Amino acid sequence: MRATAVKSNEIVGVAGFLYPGSHVDVLATYAVPGNQGSITQTVLQDVEVLAAGQTIEPDPQGKPQQVNVVTLLLAPNDSQKLQLAGTQGTIQFVLRNGTDGKNVDLTPTHLDELAGLVKAPAPLTKAAKRTPAPPQPRYSLEVIQGTKSTVHTF
Repeated sequence: MRATAVKSNEIVGVAGFLYPGSHVDVLATYAVPGNQGSITQTVLQDVEVLAAGQTIEPDPQGKPQQVNVVTLLLAPNDSQKLQLAGTQGTIQFVLRNGTDGKNVDLTPTHLDELAGLVKAPAPLTKAAKRTPAPPQPRYSLEVIQGTKSTVHTF
């Protein structure tokens, strides 16, 4: 794993709500050579924020902080993707819910789709996905009331 720094501003940095320990998706918007218009694509998912500016601890009151640099924890090949995306176009962070660790298959969004000139491609069916979904975790809860014990599984 590598620490990779990315230039940030108020918009890219999710209005100052990126904190160390946050997880983000990285979107890139760029022009495709030989194609009319631009596309936006999710290039990385569920990336951990190591530092926001020079801060490595979240603000205790949860106040937003303006930062010029965000440091992300990435595998070497993901660092290359991020740097290429940053040089070919613009990047944007999407703050993830703290309990959302799922990665999803997404198709790039083309400018023509926003203008309504073409329909968005159909989402991939379960048979077309590259990797099977991991099994859903099963939880057991034992409730003890006096001498009676029941187990609930969900």
